[in-house]
Amino acid sequence: MGFFDDIVNSVNKAVGGADADLIQNGILGRGEVIGLDASGMTMQIGNGLVERKCTITLNVLLDGQQPYQAQVTQRVQEIYLPQLTSGGAIVAVKVDPADHSRVAIDFDTPVPEVTLPAGEGHNSAAWILANGKPITVVLVANTPIGVKNATGDPVQALTLTVATGVPEPYQIQVGNAVPASALPLLFPGSKLHAKLGDGPNDVVVDWAAGAVKD
Repeated sequence: MGFFDDIVNSVNKAVGGADADLIQNGILGRGEVIGLDASGMTMQIGNGLVERKCTITLNVLLDGQQPYQAQVTQRVQEIYLPQLTSGGAIVAVKVDPADHSRVAIDFDTPVPEVTLPAGEGHNSAAWILANGKPITVVLVANTPIGVKNATGDPVQALTLTVATGVPEPYQIQVGNAVPASALPLLFPGSKLHAKLGDGPNDVVVDWAAGAVKD
């Protein structure tokens, strides 16, 4: 950017505009909206849509890196606010390669699929499958979330009823990688073998064990 462009970009950021340099040169990732605080400041440029300055809390996912939280202060077109505050909203983000706390939302770019790093140590998926307590679960619902694990299997949000191996049945939603070989098991009511880690939400389906036989 030239000197004049730097001034324009600084003024734009001061009133909640996205950082133009970050939008152009940042690392593309996924942002899961976990909170939004809309201010009273609005702006309309020409005949464009009204934009409101917001502070947005995101769970940021980049290829090969552990997810982390960041806050973005940026103007948002008011027509997007219901979608962003309804729960489960996903946006494309651009992240400063040198400072991952600097994040901008890029509403003009499709949300990418990202690959998570391999989990390590206690209570990773591999550890739970090897060391966890055997339980059975019933699949209530599943939804792809646009994320893959380190081996390339897509991760899905699974709503599960933990049915046996615990004092009382309970329902949870967890993210589990689902290999292609397990797709025939993905239907509501499917009874599956799983392993339980230290906490009630540390549940990993044991796809290799197949379905529970009645």
